[in-house]
Amino acid sequence: MKKLLVLVVALVMVFAVACAVADGAKVLHFGEINPKVGYDPQTNTNSRATTIEECVVEGLYFWNDQNEEIPVLAEDFPEISEDGLTYTFKLRKGVYFSNGTELTSKDVKYTFERMFTPATGALSTYMYNMIAGAKEMLAGEATELSGFEAVDDYTFKFTLTQPFSCFTKNLGIIYAAIFPQDACEAAGDDWGIGTLVGTGPYVLGDHDNSSVTLTKNANYWGSEPHFDEIIVTLFDDENTKLMAFENGDLDLCQVPTDLYLQYQGTETAEKFHKYYPLGTVFLSINLSDEFDGQPNPLADVRVREAISMAIDRETLVEFIDNGLGTVATSTVNPAQLGFVARDAYPFDPDGAKALLAEAGYPDGVTFTAHIRSTDQPDMVQIQSDLAQAGINMKLELVDAATWTSLRNAGNVQCEWMGWFPLYADPDNNIYSYFHSSNAPGKSVFYNNPEFDALMDAARLSTDDAERAKLYEQADELMSRKDYACIPLYYPNYVFAAQDYITNFTVGNLIYQICYDVDFNMDLYNAK
Repeated sequence: MKKLLVLVVALVMVFAVACAVADGAKVLHFGEINPKVGYDPQTNTNSRATTIEECVVEGLYFWNDQNEEIPVLAEDFPEISEDGLTYTFKLRKGVYFSNGTELTSKDVKYTFERMFTPATGALSTYMYNMIAGAKEMLAGEATELSGFEAVDDYTFKFTLTQPFSCFTKNLGIIYAAIFPQDACEAAGDDWGIGTLVGTGPYVLGDHDNSSVTLTKNANYWGSEPHFDEIIVTLFDDENTKLMAFENGDLDLCQVPTDLYLQYQGTETAEKFHKYYPLGTVFLSINLSDEFDGQPNPLADVRVREAISMAIDRETLVEFIDNGLGTVATSTVNPAQLGFVARDAYPFDPDGAKALLAEAGYPDGVTFTAHIRSTDQPDMVQIQSDLAQAGINMKLELVDAATWTSLRNAGNVQCEWMGWFPLYADPDNNIYSYFHSSNAPGKSVFYNNPEFDALMDAARLSTDDAERAKLYEQADELMSRKDYACIPLYYPNYVFAAQDYITNFTVGNLIYQICYDVDFNMDLYNAK
């Protein structure tokens, strides 16, 4: 059975690349922007940190670049009871963590109980809190997960409080990676900072704010990795990263949209490759009645619709993003379940002014958007568009760490957002972002019981045709009636690969560069 090794970045591809050194070792040099967070997938959702994490830790399943979920630490897919509540799993036998301890059911139990322990501060519990006992643990009312049963060392069961169509799908995400109990407990607060132990093909070696070295895991249960080392060089800005690639210091890196045009006509641009992730770019809006102690104009749906009407999406994509995208007509990506072709959102600045006047703002409104440097080109253009309709969007530039902290605390009024599901189901992005149980953690605070009911019903159904219709209705309500966000475009992304990279294909997921060690990789002209 093929085993996928994963190096996670902001794109998906199957590839073969190596930089041969004098002693014959194969070293992959990859460039990434510094995530400035630890490498514990339970306590961060940063895709740049995942670049490191998914080389080291694994889950029961994994989503490959063909949108197929495959068993990894599980032998096969679970046996599900007729009522859809009990899932029985068999662990793959003979799997050892990199520290030499064997993977057993107790490690799975420990991992999920750690996730639901309030002191952990796990960020993705909403994806798994339908396991019986999870909410009690999160509330501090229990210390064990009642919905977990270890039948023996290699067999265990999860019992859910209600059927959930995406439960096994969510187990294929990095947030459900399995940790070794002994090593994780011993590391304590150092887990993900100085220590990270998993069953993956690589071991976390020397790492600091400038680079991370990943070395072969001698205890790896699958096929031997093709690379002796993966060196991830961390950069504080995109320009420096692209210059390093141009100088031949990197084998592979992502190309930011705002630098794509700058390199056109150069030899470096001949090494650029486009790919199509599942994501949607939108303006994320705080719907609270008050913000920073003042009435929040964005709480009025007419103001939000006016913002949508004032944005020239065609110009944004064509001239600001260099044609790297398609104007969005919904929050659901065209490759996702539930997408339906709709008319474009209207561009009507005069209509936007009229809506503002109707809402009681004849002289316009003012609000603040917190942005990162990578968001700036889009947001400057949008700021200019909005100004033509009397909408003053102030831009406050902050670093990534500050942006994350503000957003998680609900203290962002407006932001540029590219939201990318890890598999092609809106539960993984629309539910996780806009459902009222999740929206506060995204600085959104959207709360519409009708929308919630549609998304909840889609979680219970196992009929994809029915689920697609529910998602279509939910998106229509959220993005075209409530304007809980302002969809902008579906992006194309670009990666740069040196000429000696061969045998790669590009998929449509986000966050993963995965290469199959059973492929017959070809290397040539390696330096």
